[in-house]
Amino acid sequence: MKVGKSYTRLLVKDWKACFLFYKDVIEFDVTVENEEDGYAEFQAGDMRLSLFRRQEMAQLIHNSEKPAHAECQDTVALIFTVHDLEEEYQRLRHKGVQFTAAPMNNPYFGIKTAYLRDPDGTLIGLYEFLV
Repeated sequence: MKVGKSYTRLLVKDWKACFLFYKDVIEFDVTVENEEDGYAEFQAGDMRLSLFRRQEMAQLIHNSEKPAHAECQDTVALIFTVHDLEEEYQRLRHKGVQFTAAPMNNPYFGIKTAYLRDPDGTLIGLYEFLV
C-alpha cells in the first residue's frame, strides 16, 4: 500500500467543544472548519488531526444502531512531543485544563510525560525527550 497523506481522525460526540479545545486551548492551526458537516482539520506538527461527529460516521458506515458509548479503559491516545513540557503544562493549566497526570520523568524511555483529556474524553499525552 502506498500512502500519501495520513490523518488521525477523532470521532467526537461534542464537535464544537472539541473544535474549540484544539483551536483555542491546544492552539493547533485550523486547516478546515465545517461546523455544518461536523468536520474539521488541524495541522499538528507533521500530522493532520481531524474531527468528525461520531453520529455522522456511524450513519455513514451503517453502524448507528450500536451503542455510542461503553464504559471501558482507554483504547487510543494522542501523543504529541513538545520542546518544553513544564512550559506547556503551565500554559494549559492557565487555560483551565485539568491534567490526569502531572509531569513526570520516565527515565526508562528517556522522556518526561504529562496526560490530559479533550472535552470528549480522548487521552492526550505530552512528551518531552530527556537529554
